[in-house]
Amino acid sequence: MNNFQLHKRSDLHLARKLFHLSGGILILYPFLILGKSQEWMAAMLGIILATTMSIEYARNRWEWFNIKVLQVGGPILRDSEVKELSGVPFYMASCLFAILIFPYHIAVLSILYLVLGDPSSSFFGVLWGRDQLFPNKSLQGTLGGFFVCMAATYTYLQWTGLAQGMVVLLSMIGGFAGALSELLPLNIDDNFSIPLASGVILSITFYAAGL
Repeated sequence: MNNFQLHKRSDLHLARKLFHLSGGILILYPFLILGKSQEWMAAMLGIILATTMSIEYARNRWEWFNIKVLQVGGPILRDSEVKELSGVPFYMASCLFAILIFPYHIAVLSILYLVLGDPSSSFFGVLWGRDQLFPNKSLQGTLGGFFVCMAATYTYLQWTGLAQGMVVLLSMIGGFAGALSELLPLNIDDNFSIPLASGVILSITFYAAGL
């Protein structure tokens, strides 16, 4: 096991960020572009979640299987995940719950914050994070996540036909929701908490705005 040189949380780890982004595109494409229903998406994500949980169970039960998984998935795994659950089942579970719980637009935005905001916060935090707000959370990383989530919200809402003033306001709130959900010092994997926490904030906002 010592032969595996896995990344730490404090590393830039671009391969993991690319995997993070690719996974989100594969999830959002059938939902957003192909127009698949919530039921179809829930079934697909449920199957993927069950598969990933089976793999996680097997690798934590059998050392030889864990070594095989590390040989394949080493570029995207962290050293802390060698003997623990990786972030993949949390990622899949949060997307599944977001699609089941939230209305269409909020589900899409909350997943976008996971796909774009989370790796962006990490990217800016690792490169330029000087002012620590919480352990592994910096002001620079949070601001980077805020602007990326705001831009993602603005770009997406342009498709909905909302008035420009409303789009700008919701984009700012969306940036806040994405950044805050990543910043919260919860004892929960970010991959799970970001879509759900941001989805709740957006739900309250959309309801208050009568949307």
